[in-house]
Amino acid sequence: MKRIALIILTMLLLAACVPTPEQEFVVNKGDSIAEQKINETSGAEAGAQTGVGRQTFPDRWDEEPIAESAHLIVRAHADIRTKADGLYPVYRTREAEITAKTVENIAVKFLDKPTSSSESLMTKDDYGRALQHFLDERARYEEWVKAGKPDDWSNVDECEWSPEEIERETNWYMERIKNAPDSLTSQAVNDYSGLIPNKIMTFTLASGETASISFNEQYMIIGKGCSGVPNLYSVYNYQEDLEWKEGKYAKWMNPEISYEDAQAVCLSEAERLGFTGFTIAGSYEATLFNSVGAEWTAVTGGWCFDLTRGFDGYPQFASDVYASQNLDYGSGDDYTVNKVIRNERLTMFVSRDGLQMIRYDGPKDVSGLVNANVELLPFDEIKGRIANALLSCFPYERAAASTEGRDENSPRLELEIYEITLSTFTLHIKDSTDFYEMPCWLVSYDCCDPVRGEADWEYRKSMREFELNDPNLQHDVLVINAVDGSIVHPDYGY
Repeated sequence: MKRIALIILTMLLLAACVPTPEQEFVVNKGDSIAEQKINETSGAEAGAQTGVGRQTFPDRWDEEPIAESAHLIVRAHADIRTKADGLYPVYRTREAEITAKTVENIAVKFLDKPTSSSESLMTKDDYGRALQHFLDERARYEEWVKAGKPDDWSNVDECEWSPEEIERETNWYMERIKNAPDSLTSQAVNDYSGLIPNKIMTFTLASGETASISFNEQYMIIGKGCSGVPNLYSVYNYQEDLEWKEGKYAKWMNPEISYEDAQAVCLSEAERLGFTGFTIAGSYEATLFNSVGAEWTAVTGGWCFDLTRGFDGYPQFASDVYASQNLDYGSGDDYTVNKVIRNERLTMFVSRDGLQMIRYDGPKDVSGLVNANVELLPFDEIKGRIANALLSCFPYERAAASTEGRDENSPRLELEIYEITLSTFTLHIKDSTDFYEMPCWLVSYDCCDPVRGEADWEYRKSMREFELNDPNLQHDVLVINAVDGSIVHPDYGY
């Protein structure tokens, strides 16, 4: 169902639930080879003591097929990104918590002195407008159905609702209208010492500008020019909106600052605010929106930068890596995990007026260097592991599915590997709450059903520029432990 942006995003931001641990970790399925190599020696001289030395890998992999079955064919046409110095250290980290004091220290550096603050809640009028927006959507849907569901479905929520669901949703809004305040009240403040976890706080600054702050132990977000949750809307989403003629959001605002200038501001501000050791992994044009009431309001246009902790020059992947929807990682006794890994990530938005928004997720403390240069498997062996992993983890049912014109006589489903990055990835340490930040191969691939024709392949290839640079998009990525060649589950780090 489509509720207003504030409700949806507030729920997402403040939920922060993780499963309760039930069993201990199983870190890898490679007979503890990775842990043995990692712990052979320790400290800054580890690389010299083990005699591993500089490790080199090819910068390109072109081969087809690298693997095939009765229903699947895999090819590789991929650039390979590795560390320039050929040394691959392993670090030990642990989860950290964001506290009110942490956020206060950053807010003091980022924002002007505040003069007043309030909880950013919705008033009776806000909920009333949201209810009317919902009812208008339902009316548009009914008109669309009566018109025979024409192709031009702009501004229509195409989901069908039963009368009971509509009544339940309407009652949900009515209850909130009943309990919401008539207006928002503010109090005079002269610092940021009153921050409250899991609340959206709005501040009026001495400069007259508005800012908002929200945080809990896992994330923090601060936005200038925003009285509610600040939201970034990428150029990719905007172009998709134009293509589908949905027009959901307020007008797009182009950046009025060059990429080079914005990048310089981003890096200097990250250092000034205390985010040392972070490097830019991806960037894209974006518009900053303020979500209040039933609508989003555009604040300014600029550049969004996605940063990750650098770990001594490892190449960084452009976005968070999620468990691929195309891969089956198995179930049952072959793996046991504790909880989903919180990926450390820093997002910074820069406009012509400077830094406008920061968001920090999944904080970690680096507790030390475990091995200065762990021994990695040769790339020829990794190629075999990648081929076997894709054949064994890509579901047979998906490859053989008789959908959209496929049958047993149809051409095989095709997978193409188009980029491989040897970067750090977080793995749980067995019998510990700590993690290894260790070298893993991040294998980006695309899949296409040949029944749809060459045009589909060309479309997918044209989208890769966005996929490699826009963190809003979910990638299909296979993660392979570079030390023992085992498959790594991106969400659980085993």
